[in-house]
Amino acid sequence: MSRIQKTPPICVIYVITVGESEHMSTQKTKPYTKTLKEIMLRKSEILSKAQAFWEIGMTETAQPLWIAAAIYEEHIAPMLDALGRELEGAIHRISAASCYEKAGDPSRAVNFYRAVLSGPLREDTREDVENMINACLVALNRPTAEKVSTRLITIEPENS
Repeated sequence: MSRIQKTPPICVIYVITVGESEHMSTQKTKPYTKTLKEIMLRKSEILSKAQAFWEIGMTETAQPLWIAAAIYEEHIAPMLDALGRELEGAIHRISAASCYEKAGDPSRAVNFYRAVLSGPLREDTREDVENMINACLVALNRPTAEKVSTRLITIEPENS
């Protein structure tokens, strides 16, 4: 059974194919570390939960999960940069911004989207990010009653 989703996508995911470009020939990428894989797995679990709650209309329950996923994305992006995977890092920054946007924090989302624009991106991705910034700026200009409140949470790694 097919269902049309009326809500915007949770986070933007881009498949980046670089091939034998100059970027790939001058930069060596390193494999993911065990720690990075574990953090990415935990972030994916949280993101899936946030999406599930969002889709059934439990936006208040989803809000702290969006924030938690965004915080994980914030940590993942520079770890990828350190491995020579700057384009992947940019995608995780876009995801962090999108999560903050979903959590009702468009100002933080704008900051991350702008950070993405300062690094390497495909031109079509750059245009998409600029559109995302504009959408957040529109949200920031709405009357206060329409905005979702945000609260700070602390994320601690689970002991396995």
